[in-house]
Amino acid sequence: MRGLDAGKVYGYLGLLADQVQATERELRESRAKNERLQTELQRGRAELQRVQAELDHYEQAGDRVNEQVVQMFSQAQLVVEEMVQDVSRDARERIGQARAHERRIVAEAMDTAGQQVRSYAQTAQAQMQSIVNSFATEVEHLGSTSLSGGSDFAAPHQNDPLFDNSRDWQTRFQNGNGPGSPGSD
Repeated sequence: MRGLDAGKVYGYLGLLADQVQATERELRESRAKNERLQTELQRGRAELQRVQAELDHYEQAGDRVNEQVVQMFSQAQLVVEEMVQDVSRDARERIGQARAHERRIVAEAMDTAGQQVRSYAQTAQAQMQSIVNSFATEVEHLGSTSLSGGSDFAAPHQNDPLFDNSRDWQTRFQNGNGPGSPGSD
């Protein structure tokens, strides 16, 4: 009678039970989702730590590589400087050798030129001697023909140095003391 309607109460209780079950189900789903997110978060942190460790490793490797590159450049610079010194030393040696070779060539050329000049002088002296001998023979021949009286030519003047003593001329040319020869007055 004026009390509670049992159907409504049980209907309301059923409705509440359905809501509690729905809330529990949502709560379980939320907890499962939260656990999945926690697991993913832990995996993410682990991956982040792994990536951070890898990055640290690469940075350390990069630092080592940079140090090695600096060392290599330093060594390369030392090698280049040494090579430049070697090349400079070699160039100085080659220049010295070339100058010595040049001096030898000039000395040999001077010797050869001196020999040629001496040879030419000897040849010229021999030719001059031949001319002087021929001239002396002619002079003697002319002197003997004019003394024998059969010639219209006048005897040479007695004070003429060319005709005074032809043997003296021959001796002077043989010794290299004739007119125009080196050392003559």
